[in-house]
Amino acid sequence: KGVNYVQASATDIDFNSKEVLCVDLYEHMENGVKQPRKEFKIKYDKLVLGMGTKSNTFGVPGIASTEEDLDHSKTGTSRHNVFFLKQLEHARAIRNRIIECFERASSSFVSEEEKKRLLTFVVVGGGPTSIEFTSELYDFLQADVSRWYPDLAGKYEVVLVEAGKHLLASFDGKLSNYVEKLFKKRNISLLTGESVKEVNENSITIGSGREVQFGVCV
Repeated sequence: KGVNYVQASATDIDFNSKEVLCVDLYEHMENGVKQPRKEFKIKYDKLVLGMGTKSNTFGVPGIASTEEDLDHSKTGTSRHNVFFLKQLEHARAIRNRIIECFERASSSFVSEEEKKRLLTFVVVGGGPTSIEFTSELYDFLQADVSRWYPDLAGKYEVVLVEAGKHLLASFDGKLSNYVEKLFKKRNISLLTGESVKEVNENSITIGSGREVQFGVCV
């Protein structure tokens, strides 16, 4: 109550006149013609800057962030099949891509090799967010997607890549061991001690030189 929310991109601040220059996130239509984004100013008495953080690609070749672009990709990256996991639109895009991979893999015209690639889902990172997402992904594939595509049930693979020797390295060792045992029990492939050296069109190259093909990479 008493809060006015404006969805826009702040491009500049005039501290002298106490105004924030903004650009509308959306291009609106007028008489069937797409109009340029509107620029407008918002006056303030006190200003709090809380931009948050940006996803880090760590300089890995083959991947770039588009988060700061007004016309950014729904994946958050420069690729259609590699996703950040930071915004609601990323989660929606990941879900849609997973279903698309199963839909493509269900075609009788797809080779077994391509089917295996489409149904390989790679998660990079062994921190709490990645662990939670991997668990949710497993549940989604096991409980929902397998029911929608029964012929492909059990033919998918979830791969987790972590540069450290263990998952959740900053947490208690008992928790780390528990998660690793649980994931192995669920047949989630753990590639610990491996970092991503390059992102290719449909695969990643890890430190050992191995190439891991995927349908989705997060």
